Amino acid sequence: METAILRVATGFIALCLWLVARGDLARLRGMTRSVPGQVIGHRCAMHDNPRSYAPIYRFTAEDGTHEVTDQVYSGAPYPPVGSWVQLAYPHGRPDLARVPRPWLWAFVYGVLILMLGVLVARQMDWLPPG
Repeated sequence: METAILRVATGFIALCLWLVARGDLARLRGMTRSVPGQVIGHRCAMHDNPRSYAPIYRFTAEDGTHEVTDQVYSGAPYPPVGSWVQLAYPHGRPDLARVPRPWLWAFVYGVLILMLGVLVARQMDWLPPG
């Protein structure tokens, strides 16, 4: 039973890692463009009553004007509407524009890789049970 649980958990973590990494593969393969984006509003989400806000940015790329919603939500509508933020996106993919947060994404990848490593090590009996 433990083997089945470990295999399912390993598959789930590997899937999560792939889902997170697939958007970043375009960033790693090519040149990144940097553009100023203006906050034009906030997307509101409810999670167990408290509200969370993600800014919506508008920017101009070589093929026209685009709008993207930030991937990170906060407890308050920040930055304020009308402010300007630097966005980055892979060449030819303005739909992937986001605020550069290298430390946040390094932490996310680190946690996923660490979890995957622990699960694989347990399956290989490199870690004691329990």
